[in-house]
Amino acid sequence: MTAIYLWEIFVNLIENTIIAFFLFRRLTLRNSKYYIGTFICYVLFSSVLVSFCNLYQINTTTTQLAHLLLSIIFVSICFRNTMTEKIFTSCLPSFMGTFADQIPYTIFLIISTDNLTSFGFLGSNRVISTLSYLFIMFIFMIIFLRIFSDTSSLPRNLDIFLVITTVVALIVSTFFLNIIVDVDTDSLPMKYRIQLNSISIFILLVFLAMIFLIQVISRTLQKNITLTEQIYMHEKNEERNKSVLQSAKNLHKWKHDYSNHLAVIHELLESKSYDQLSQYVTQQRECLPKTFPIVNTGHHIIDAILTDKYAIAQSEHISFMYSVVLPKRFPLNNIEVTGILGNLLDNSIEACINIEQNQDISPQIKVVLKPQRSMFHIHVENSSSGNYQYDFNGQFETTKADTKQHGSGLANVREIVETHSGFCDITAGKDSFAVDVYIPLLIER
Repeated sequence: MTAIYLWEIFVNLIENTIIAFFLFRRLTLRNSKYYIGTFICYVLFSSVLVSFCNLYQINTTTTQLAHLLLSIIFVSICFRNTMTEKIFTSCLPSFMGTFADQIPYTIFLIISTDNLTSFGFLGSNRVISTLSYLFIMFIFMIIFLRIFSDTSSLPRNLDIFLVITTVVALIVSTFFLNIIVDVDTDSLPMKYRIQLNSISIFILLVFLAMIFLIQVISRTLQKNITLTEQIYMHEKNEERNKSVLQSAKNLHKWKHDYSNHLAVIHELLESKSYDQLSQYVTQQRECLPKTFPIVNTGHHIIDAILTDKYAIAQSEHISFMYSVVLPKRFPLNNIEVTGILGNLLDNSIEACINIEQNQDISPQIKVVLKPQRSMFHIHVENSSSGNYQYDFNGQFETTKADTKQHGSGLANVREIVETHSGFCDITAGKDSFAVDVYIPLLIER
């Protein structure tokens, strides 16, 4: 009996290692530093629970439900996904186990000439049966990891429906399997046992097809949401682009007329027409643009953006430093330049404004644009209060309450950069925040 117990412990360890690997691949751990320790704890706790149930010959339905409850409690404590995602993911290993139970059982019903009890845990063919179970479970783990995406993007009512349906289907299918296995072989002909088990597998396949359909709907919905956000951000960038260009155009016009204004002022001084001079100067002051075209890089969009943000930074008492070296062939169009540089500088200015007065931090912004090897490097760094928020995927999210209207700036930057096969590197420090964008340069032919 000692050999049987050791075999049981070994099988439980392998099975729960597969389940733990599945859970840790689909869910996000609260603290990645304890990954290995958390992984080992789950395997040990689950193996002890299943071995205890097997030792006292508790039926399959009760054992799987107990294991499911343990998994839900464990992932609720250790992972930071939504609750519906945790429950759904905790149920999937039980489906893997149910499939791994039913498929070998059906095969043995069809091809075996021995008594079916020989394929039980204590039977003479238990090694073949157990290895088949573990192999099929591993295969279904790979399939589930590939076809089931994150359910956090599902609408609220749909994800609740998915979780409830999953739990109910799991309980019914497990109970159904338990009845099939416990039916006396002599009381039910082999033909009907095969049909009954095949129907059970078919029910599971229909359920999985339904979940897969929900996943397709979820992906389509997410694509539509992403497309809507892209259209919104594109329109917003166009508006920002037009505004900045109009400001630069007005500044250029005023500069062009500057010499004429000086000539008029000089004539009024010569004629000692001080009242007219005062009136003229007052009129010109009212028409005087708030900012001056102090940035001149050779790229009118970059000039307009840097000039505009420089003026805003000055009005907020923020130190603004910039260095621009442009490549011969610029890799971005005007809208994309506005989308990247405009969003990054807006975020930088906002971060500097939000620095509390009691913090000993000097608000400043540093901008560097330059070719670097075969990449165009955009570096935007700003002072920061060090208060950051992250979503479930570890990405930065807005600290504002209105998340629908804010928080898409960095996402928009990433999207533009990725369309050019580039990448972003974000460094969030205690008193500084930096974004480095790298975009491949166009190859001259």
